[in-house]
Amino acid sequence: MFCKLLGVLNGKLPVTGIVFGVFLFVNATAQVSHINQNKNFYLGIDNSGDQFKPGEFFNAEAMDALGVDFLVYKYRGPKGTIEDEAKKMEQLVNRFEEKGLKVVINVETGNWALDMFSKDGHNWVKQPGNLHLFKFPEPVLKSLNKSPAAWGIQYDELEHSQLTRNLTLTLQHPGVELVSLAEPTGMDFKSADQAVYEGAKSLVDECKSLGTQKVVTEHVWPVLFHNFARAGMIPAYKQMKENWSNVWAACAMGACMQYNQELWSCIDFWNHNTFPGHSAEELWGNLLFAYWAGADKAYIEAIGRHTYEIKENDDIKLLERGEALSRFAKEYVPENPRPFTFRDFEPEIAIIRFDDTEWGQGENVYCTVDANKEGTEKMKLYWKDWLFGAYDLNTSPESEEWLKAWHTITHGMVKEEALSWNAGNYYDGMPHRSFAPVNAPVVFDDNVTKEYLETVKLAFLCGLFMSENTLADVSSLVKENGLVVVTSPRFAPEKFVSKYTSGTKEYKDGKGKWIITDDMAGKDLKKAVKRFIGKDDEIVYNFKGDRKVIMKISPDGNELKISKINF
Repeated sequence: MFCKLLGVLNGKLPVTGIVFGVFLFVNATAQVSHINQNKNFYLGIDNSGDQFKPGEFFNAEAMDALGVDFLVYKYRGPKGTIEDEAKKMEQLVNRFEEKGLKVVINVETGNWALDMFSKDGHNWVKQPGNLHLFKFPEPVLKSLNKSPAAWGIQYDELEHSQLTRNLTLTLQHPGVELVSLAEPTGMDFKSADQAVYEGAKSLVDECKSLGTQKVVTEHVWPVLFHNFARAGMIPAYKQMKENWSNVWAACAMGACMQYNQELWSCIDFWNHNTFPGHSAEELWGNLLFAYWAGADKAYIEAIGRHTYEIKENDDIKLLERGEALSRFAKEYVPENPRPFTFRDFEPEIAIIRFDDTEWGQGENVYCTVDANKEGTEKMKLYWKDWLFGAYDLNTSPESEEWLKAWHTITHGMVKEEALSWNAGNYYDGMPHRSFAPVNAPVVFDDNVTKEYLETVKLAFLCGLFMSENTLADVSSLVKENGLVVVTSPRFAPEKFVSKYTSGTKEYKDGKGKWIITDDMAGKDLKKAVKRFIGKDDEIVYNFKGDRKVIMKISPDGNELKISKINF
């Protein structure tokens, strides 16, 4: 997001080493195919950089060439009255319906505008309680939802605008710090979590009362997936960008399993100040990952001029990244049917935590970005220590435990201080990698129940709180299933805590055991759990039916080779 504000699109394409076939030309008269409603995987692209004629809303021929099923359409804000915008939305969805495509309306535009008035004086982003959140007026949303082509509304980076108090606005208007869903300052952690949940649920209820099928949220940070999923939102986790793709996936996957939501992936070409900041090879690896990890839907952000060009006679020429997407959609997926989704996932390692929104932010945590359009000046962008967006809820050793757990189960690849390359002071000098080695991981919240933990062999209990029911279920699985649990003394049985002094100690309990530690990234703990964490160049997923997917990671961390067992 901030690279979009402070950086510049220069339109140049980096040279990459892989060739995804010859460049493809598609005649402008080609028709878009209707999507197969029986599929269990849908591919899309967002329309930033799409090139279409006046009066059109998208380039249907380009979508056909790319082979996509849906488009994430970035609404840029009202140009007329509410009535004008309602008519425009009806025309938009009708056009998608005519072409056999689905559409999701992305409202990121609200994240960039302190005020947004339509010509009749209605402010679309200023909400009661001094909240800043885009909302379609009722007539516009009703009009949008008249067509079944409209899958829903996407709130882009909603967790981010809450946590950073709309930092994009602050950068433009120093001193402006507005939350989106709830004002948590002055609350304790549980109250803040509940307030954000209620804000999210209110938004979902309002959208669905006016006919919206799906309310989707796209996440910059690997937090609030569970809170939002519980509220009825569909999480879209980010791959590539400045993220560990499979770490974000594990967080979102656990939320969707627990709260019965679809799982979406956003494969994002931004990388700090660079766009496109990821190669065609890395795109291919991330498409493979989203598919074989079991996502329901995946889309690429964004089309841009790195994906296709319009030649003479309106012919479409796919460029290297567009060719990769087209080959994946039109050849790889049909030739490699997937007999499962993430709902069939059988995790082996679980991180269980109260999500207090800690991802590695805090005092003196920053990334370096362009301070001008030319890129000749740099500035440090600091990530404030505002958990849930509250001025007075801050990070602590307890909230940081899950970061250390990720460090341990990824063979030390993920930094123990932060999960994101946006913590530039921790990841400085480390070239971006999409994938970290890990063995069948998932992240659940502190209310997870036994049914989701039956296949787990190693569990980490982290963070500030753990529900009594979850602790009871975990204790039962230790004794009956042989589960091994890593925890601080806070969540361990008292009979073992009374014997514990410091360091890392193991305590047998029925078929399993408790490992009590004061350092979830410590050498002794790493030694104790080594047998559970798999190989240091593989991502492993297990699915029902004794199916296993092994993803071999390339040396640069950005490509995958897929092996399938018992298919």
